[in-house]
Amino acid sequence: MSPTITIEPEAPLTDRINAFLPAQGSFEVQHDQEGKTHDWHRHSIDETLFVVDGVLNVFWLQDGEVHRHACGPNSKLQLPANTVHGSTAGEGGCVYLIAPEAGRTAETTFLPEAEHPAT
Repeated sequence: MSPTITIEPEAPLTDRINAFLPAQGSFEVQHDQEGKTHDWHRHSIDETLFVVDGVLNVFWLQDGEVHRHACGPNSKLQLPANTVHGSTAGEGGCVYLIAPEAGRTAETTFLPEAEHPAT
């Protein structure tokens, strides 16, 4: 499976939070300063990101190729388990929600620099 990116309709933040809350568990609110990079990594479970403010420049590896997408406000990114990916906060930084599958804690594995895909 590959990541999917959709643009969600405008909605109050409380509605977004309620939609992200699992039946049991939690999600994360992430605030990244401009230029903050989360280098190549993968998670053991599915993960959904929702950009609240700013731009999150996401990159991922699919079929041996690096793909990139600038996710702005209301962008929803669904990452299947074990998708090798990363992100960099755009100009002015960004705020986004991270919802791991079923509110569980994901095991995150960062790729050693020698294994980073060529960009």
